[in-house]
Amino acid sequence: MIAFFAVFVHHVPKYDGCDHGCCHFPHGPTTSQVAYLRGSGGIEYDLHELHGEEPLDFNVVFKKKYDTSTFSVHVGCGGCASERPFHWDEPLTLPLHLPKTYQNAKFEPFTQHAYYELLPKGAARQFDTRQLANCTSHHASVRLIVHDNVTEDIVWGAVVGCEGWECERFSMLEYMSFPIYVIRNHSGWNDAAWTLPFFAIFVAILMALILWWWWEGALVWYVPVGPSFPRQLAQMRPGTKWSELKAVCWVESPRLLFYTVATYAIVVDIFETFAHFLIAARVVPTGDTGYAIFAFWFGVKWVLLLCVAVPWAAAREVPDSKWREGGWKCKCSWFEGIGPSSPFWAQGFWSVLDVVIAVVSLLWLGAGFYFFPLAAFVAGVIRLIQWLQKPPKKAPPCKSTIYVNLEEEDTACGYPSRSDRVTPQLFLS
Repeated sequence: MIAFFAVFVHHVPKYDGCDHGCCHFPHGPTTSQVAYLRGSGGIEYDLHELHGEEPLDFNVVFKKKYDTSTFSVHVGCGGCASERPFHWDEPLTLPLHLPKTYQNAKFEPFTQHAYYELLPKGAARQFDTRQLANCTSHHASVRLIVHDNVTEDIVWGAVVGCEGWECERFSMLEYMSFPIYVIRNHSGWNDAAWTLPFFAIFVAILMALILWWWWEGALVWYVPVGPSFPRQLAQMRPGTKWSELKAVCWVESPRLLFYTVATYAIVVDIFETFAHFLIAARVVPTGDTGYAIFAFWFGVKWVLLLCVAVPWAAAREVPDSKWREGGWKCKCSWFEGIGPSSPFWAQGFWSVLDVVIAVVSLLWLGAGFYFFPLAAFVAGVIRLIQWLQKPPKKAPPCKSTIYVNLEEEDTACGYPSRSDRVTPQLFLS
């Protein structure tokens, strides 16, 4: 559903492949697209692409409220290359009449940036392509020219295509490029490229501290092999660390390593997304519709976090023999049914959802900057293979120096180990 939701409200972005500030869109003029630019330049089409078309829908958006006397906007006959003296065409159309005041800032929910529109909706954003019949150029363009009195770089976007769903068309590669769009907008439009490396380091340190305190460090990448649940055993012997539990052997699990990577990636994404939401929200009115869309979009990322964190936690709390046999019991119990550490959550069928969620997030959500979907997919495949295989008849050899078989170890109930047992005797005084 999120894929269709995104298509209805977004334009296909373009950042690269612009010769001297002049961009050629990959799609025709009836597809909603936006080119993010700095200074003079624009977007252009070959003249034959516009003949016989409906009126060209266009728009220009700005990073901030620039002085309108420092630039002019031209739409119609002529190219848009901006470098002097080469590749420069004088404007062949008169500049648009620009309003003196900008409209209220709007919030773009998918790439988390604010933008200002200058032209009002309606006829001011349409160009009659029939006027190109006598055009002497090979191109038609939406072009901005910066004047000599400008005092700062003008960061803006050239938009073509209508705002309705009928103009929204994304290729599969463009769907998969959403993480790149987000990073580019956070850097070039919000001027905050530092946030991503900062949160990448911050979350790594935060997770290391939490996991060391909560899950005993490297034990986060091990799964239990034994007759019962580690948490249940730990509750029976208060103060005992999980790594010191008798009858539990901890075995390395590559699947848990990939869950760690997926969790880390989506947490970094959540921090990055929220930080740039705060940056953009400083200038956007509270009633903007982009906020509601963002809330839904942001909530989906939290759901994705649970989709990897829950099976990761369950894998550490449910022995191999238990999760392979776990059933869909409707019991609100800690160790069975729908409890948070029960075989229900560790159910092998969840691996199918692991794979599906990873593919969906890669193709449409752009969650976790590619690391989340790839890591979640590998973890799901590993788990699916383990689930489809028959449980091993014999427990794997335990390399842990802590683990000792129950039959050979003191049970802590006052009975000596088997090797020290003697024939019971009765002593009378």
